[in-house]
Amino acid sequence: MKKNKIVNKIGILVLAVMLSILSSITVLASEPEEAELGPRQDISKNLTTGEITVNEIPANLNKNSSDVMEPFIPEGMKVDPTTREVIGPDNRYRITDTTAYPNSAICYMEMKFPDDDGLYVGTAWMYGERVAMTAGHCVYDASLGGWAEWVRIYPGSNGGTSPYGVHYASVLHTDTKYIGSENSNYDWGLLEFSSDIGSSTGYFGASWTTSSLVGTGIVVRGYPVEKNAQMWSMSGSIAASGTFKLSYYIDTTGGQSGSPVYKNDGNYRCVGIHTNYNSLGYNQAERIDESLFDIMNQYR
Repeated sequence: MKKNKIVNKIGILVLAVMLSILSSITVLASEPEEAELGPRQDISKNLTTGEITVNEIPANLNKNSSDVMEPFIPEGMKVDPTTREVIGPDNRYRITDTTAYPNSAICYMEMKFPDDDGLYVGTAWMYGERVAMTAGHCVYDASLGGWAEWVRIYPGSNGGTSPYGVHYASVLHTDTKYIGSENSNYDWGLLEFSSDIGSSTGYFGASWTTSSLVGTGIVVRGYPVEKNAQMWSMSGSIAASGTFKLSYYIDTTGGQSGSPVYKNDGNYRCVGIHTNYNSLGYNQAERIDESLFDIMNQYR
């Protein structure tokens, strides 16, 4: 996530490096992975009623017999299957056909926090008709007053064009451990909406495994704040695979927090949520494990 001040209704990029996890992803650092603290635990805030709820996964939740959830591609929608693996300084490339799947399911996101008059920018991705995934620090920041006052998404944004309109989240979710200490190992966010966005945009699938994902080909695609609501992408492979984090040498900058990290195999299944830069020199994603997978599917 990256802050984006608006003056006279003209967006001006904030060049000052922000402290804590709201800083640019390229300079945001997290410590080496901590000892396991337990599974993910869902907490939410209803932006209409203000109610905060700790949510338990129902015992009768209809879990997949496998460890994958398939994506949804609307009938007749063009599919953009192309991926590229390039090496060198800032090898991201711009995505111009943002109405082709899966680009249609990737969302430019803006947030407003209670203790700051500016806007913050991030990325989200559709995971169901009325649900999207993002980073936890895109919905909650203690230094800025806690829960975001509002979050809005522009699916398939292409600079000044918003082909699927703008949608405001009705309920925000993150982890109880992230609320408690902003633990970077629990940096996931989930957005609920009141309209069936995903029936038009399509949405991603997901998969989880306890096995190492080192060497797995992935794509990180989202909205760098300096690119003015344009979608940019880069492919590569997972370099380190931990309990909570996946690490890679894929170029990212502020605003790409929350981007989908999905396998480069044509099945459009996410294995992580892009969150931060690590002090060891990696960019990193929040890994989708079984507990996060179950939380995500509860709202799908």
